[in-house]
Amino acid sequence: MPRENILESDPPTVESPAPKPRSHKVNLMIWAHAVAFLLGLVALVWLTYKYREPVLESLARVGWGFALIAGLNITRHLLRAFSMYLAIAPEHRNFKYRSAVAARFGGEAVTFFTFTGPFLGDATKAVLLRRNVSLTHGASAVIIDNILYYASVILVILAGVGALVMAYGSGGSTVNNILLAVVILLVVLFVGLVLAMIFRVTPITHAIDFLAGRNLVPGFIFRKRQDILNVENNVFRFYHERRVDFFKLFAISMSVHVVSVTEVYFALKYLGFEPLVQTAFIIESLTKVINVIFGFVPGTIGVYEGGTGVILLTLGQATETGIALGLVRHGAIFISTFIGVLILLWRTLQSGARQLSKHRD
Repeated sequence: MPRENILESDPPTVESPAPKPRSHKVNLMIWAHAVAFLLGLVALVWLTYKYREPVLESLARVGWGFALIAGLNITRHLLRAFSMYLAIAPEHRNFKYRSAVAARFGGEAVTFFTFTGPFLGDATKAVLLRRNVSLTHGASAVIIDNILYYASVILVILAGVGALVMAYGSGGSTVNNILLAVVILLVVLFVGLVLAMIFRVTPITHAIDFLAGRNLVPGFIFRKRQDILNVENNVFRFYHERRVDFFKLFAISMSVHVVSVTEVYFALKYLGFEPLVQTAFIIESLTKVINVIFGFVPGTIGVYEGGTGVILLTLGQATETGIALGLVRHGAIFISTFIGVLILLWRTLQSGARQLSKHRD
């Protein structure tokens, strides 16, 4: 890299500019992140304390069954990593699948700990892939995987809402209105996504051009306009030129949901209940709604357990059952997150070792 070749015996003295202070918006977002995390943590502690006896009794029944739950959670990440791996064109796929696995776990660890939701996590995945492919192709693979996954999420939620109404009926006008709003929003999103793929709409580039005409785009973003356009075009070329791979990835995304439903089924079983597959499917589909709405809460701490408790209560089960289910699944998520943290630390140490070796040479 150019910066590595400018080591001279007497480098000119250059006064570096003072670092700019963080903007008010950045500080506000950091505080919002901290407050959301603390509120979620307080909610988790309160829920666990309020229902401590039945929750602890249920958790004690899980035992070694937690290994299966954690294994299923890890399997979901392995499938998503395979989807990201296949999304890269064969002529550029000159690396091992394990590199995609490392990028997946590392990016998800960042997603778990930050208030930005998947945005910073997805950027981390693309950066981790950069050692093997260009940033454009890495970012395209991440976006393609996300588009197909979230398209499948929409279908799963719609199917879950339908199964809920058919099996349990609607719970009154409030529930009806919520379900109707969710269905309408998801249908609009799904139709918009399909139309964008068919007609090759580039929404991010169009938004940049629109805002640039009003001098509202930061310079560093406008300078990346062509790179962003290349990523968007890669995404659309994937659908139009690699149709077989497109449906392969969609099938992988659907299999991820099958694994998730299986995880819910066995978690309930180990907690001491005899669940139906239909019940596990409804719980998983409604849990996805919670994850989307409260994605700004780091790790959805507290919100996940409370939301699962509400879902189980809606299905005629005890609230503490949902809280115990949320704790078990969150425990499995912590295992996957820990793997991601180890990968990030290992990559950091590798990078530091390479830089030290170059300086010594």
